[in-house]
Amino acid sequence: MRRLRAKRGLSQEALAYECGINRTYLSGVERSERNISIDNIARIARGLKIEPYLLLKDD
Repeated sequence: MRRLRAKRGLSQEALAYECGINRTYLSGVERSERNISIDNIARIARGLKIEPYLLLKDD
């Protein structure tokens, strides 16, 4: 997620705002410290303008 966010030139704060979620939560998800729900995966994908499955791919 961090790579996709950086590719779009978004800060954590900007992406969190775009998704309607808390920046601290987003930061924890990026660092794999928080579990994420399917609903939040969809929200983040919309904020990144990508398909949700791309957030689940293990490159």
